Formats: sequence, C-alpha cells, structure tokens
Amino acid sequence: MSLKIAVSVLLLYTLSFNAFQDDKALNHTDSQGRKQGHWIRKYPNGNIMYEGFFKNDHPAGEFKRYYENKILKSLLVFSPDGTEAAAILYYPNGYKASEGKYIRQLKSGKWKFFSSVTEGLLISEEEYANDKIHGWSIKYYPDSVIAEKQSYSAGIRNGDWMKYHPGGSLHFKTSYQNGRLNGRFEAFFENGMPEITGQYKNDRKEGTWFIYRKDGSVKFKTEYISGIPKNREIDLYETQYIDSLENLKVKIEDPEKTGVKW
Repeated sequence: MSLKIAVSVLLLYTLSFNAFQDDKALNHTDSQGRKQGHWIRKYPNGNIMYEGFFKNDHPAGEFKRYYENKILKSLLVFSPDGTEAAAILYYPNGYKASEGKYIRQLKSGKWKFFSSVTEGLLISEEEYANDKIHGWSIKYYPDSVIAEKQSYSAGIRNGDWMKYHPGGSLHFKTSYQNGRLNGRFEAFFENGMPEITGQYKNDRKEGTWFIYRKDGSVKFKTEYISGIPKNREIDLYETQYIDSLENLKVKIEDPEKTGVKW
C-alpha cells in the first residue's frame, strides 16, 4: 500500500471515529435515565427541531427551538437548576413575538408582546404570576400611546379599567370586582368633557345614566334597574350608544394570539 493511500485511509478512519464520538456525546442519558449534556432533536426532513444542554434531566443554559423551515422559534436561557428561564419567542416570519420569564414553566413577572406585522412594535405588556395575569395589562396604539389599561388578580379582572383616545386623553374609566363591572362609569370626549356617566352593579347598569353633548349640556337621561331601562319608551339609539362603550372590552383581540397591531 502506498504512503498516499495509507494516509487517506487513516484520515477517513479518524473522521469516522470523531463522528462516532460526537454522536455518542449527543443525546446522552446517564445510568438513571436522566438527560445529560448536549441534545439535538430533528424533524423528519432533517432540520433541527431543538438544541440545548441538560443537567440531571433539566435544561441548563441556552436552549433553542426552531420551526421546521429552520427559523428560530424560541430562545430560552435557563438558570443552573433549570427552574427559571429568560425567554424570547418568535413568529414564523422571524419577528419577535414576546419576551419574558418563566418560573417552573409558568409565566412570571412582566411579559412584552410584539406585532407580527411591524417588526419590533410593542403592542402590549402584562404582569404574570403562576401563568395568570396578575397586575396591569397594558395595550398600546402603534405610536406607543397607551390604548387600554386593565387590572387583574390571578387572571380575573379586578380593579380599574381604562381606555384612552388615540391622542392619549381618557376615553372611559370604570372598575371590576371579581370579574364583574361594579362602580362608577365615566366616558369622556377627546376634549375632556364628560360624554356618559352612570353606575354598574354586578355587571348591570344601575341607577341614573346621563349622556352629554360636547358643550357639557345633558342630551339624554334614563334610569336603569338591574340593567333594564325604567322608561320602556327609551330611544333605541341611545341605549345602543351606551352599550357600545361597554362592548369595547371585546373589540381588542389578544395580541399573544394575533400579533396584529391596531
């Protein structure tokens, strides 16, 4: 065998051995069946599904997941014991979708959510505890002006709820108690003059409600008992007008699910 052929055979053997050693180093479990070291999983088409490191069956350090077309899906950086992770999640188009922190796989602290249409556009922020909104949920217009603020306790609306005009002035303010509208309701024109005032009790309009003109004069007044107008001859338009403001709470879709801007 010539020296040239011998060197080629030795090189091929060395490369094969190194590849074998690398394969052994990947996706390793110890004698107790716990994941250890560098792990890579792939889709049927051969593209990487995820890659990261484990210590005693817990993720440790940087951990990446990918869409099947190789675009990064999430980047998590775990604490040494694997219980906490700083997370950045991405849309299929590669834009950042959200960022925040997990504690034991549950959302915790402040999370930010971004548009899938305009790269980097912040559309909402929410405070979490044990994977439930706990604190303020804040939504923004495209120019970063606050559009809405809602207070939550363990995932349930509880406390103040405010919505703002695009220019930043207060549109309306009311409050929740354990998931139900309770207390005073006030709506305002963009110039700050009152537009509607009234009262809620257990999700229903109660007592005297007023609708005002922009000059401050009373345009309309009616009494409600358990959500029903006392005057059955009340103008339908005026009733629908009051109801339309209440229904604004369902017009803003969850940005975590849609990613779309206003």
